[in-house]
Amino acid sequence: MVPGGANSMIQPDRLSTTKRLAKQGDRAALAQLISYAVAHKQIAATVAFDADRLHVGLEGVSIPNQQIATTLIERELVSLRQDVITTVVINGTQTGASEPAWVHELQLEAPVPVVARPLRRSPYAAHRSRCQKPFTLTVNDVLTFLATFDPLKAVFVSLLALYGFFGASNYTVDGFLEGSDRIMMFLHGVNLIFHEAGHTILAIFGRFLHILGGSLMQVMVPAVIAGYFVVTRQMYASAIALCWTAQNLWDVSIYIKDAQVRSLPLLGGEGVLHDWHFLLLDLHLLTQDQLVGGIAFFLGSLLYVAAIAGGFYYARMET
Repeated sequence: MVPGGANSMIQPDRLSTTKRLAKQGDRAALAQLISYAVAHKQIAATVAFDADRLHVGLEGVSIPNQQIATTLIERELVSLRQDVITTVVINGTQTGASEPAWVHELQLEAPVPVVARPLRRSPYAAHRSRCQKPFTLTVNDVLTFLATFDPLKAVFVSLLALYGFFGASNYTVDGFLEGSDRIMMFLHGVNLIFHEAGHTILAIFGRFLHILGGSLMQVMVPAVIAGYFVVTRQMYASAIALCWTAQNLWDVSIYIKDAQVRSLPLLGGEGVLHDWHFLLLDLHLLTQDQLVGGIAFFLGSLLYVAAIAGGFYYARMET
């Protein structure tokens, strides 16, 4: 019997070596990989071998989730393409309990042997082969795939995706003046804090940067936060911060498109300077305010889609 847990945790620089040993049938390496696969779920694994059968005991403060635990273990073993273990019996037990709460048996398919291919092959052979073995998708396949996602993360990203799909069209001058999108108005209030701070911080760099600093800072703050999460390998959090960055580009696009008309209510009243009226006038682009604002909105939309895709990707559980 080979116990899992802290003593069998794999250092990142040893992971590839451990997988190679496990593929060759090394039992200690197999036990380490199984423990590694479920450790992030706060589950301790105990592994025992019986000929070509593998017995895995999982124990946690709460009863280990059967669907998630078996999926993680099966995925790890299948990826090895080893032929030592054909049957895996997994049981889940709550710490302190005398009997397992559930028992599940997995049958692993033997890896397909590699055979030499003929030097010349008809171009229709691959097509016939695909036709003979059509792709099938079962309910169990779908459930197994869904089990790889952290439900809270997946739901949150789904809500952000829905907001982007239905709420992006509200980011117009008329939409802002109407104020019916409560989420947009709330986020605008939050973004306004960084906008005004940008004016103050960049005031020492001249009038142009002083005026540009508001819009620049409200976009840069979430972008820097996203960058920090990337550096610290918190990729899911980085994707969420990128959504916020994209939303700020949408918010700025409203201000840009109002440069000529100047119908938006400004903080400080009628007598204050309209940032983008001054900036576009200085750049001789005032008549192109709709184009410049449209570009900002388009870039925000591209970034939002990329962030949502990244959010779904990193919502999957680490193994």
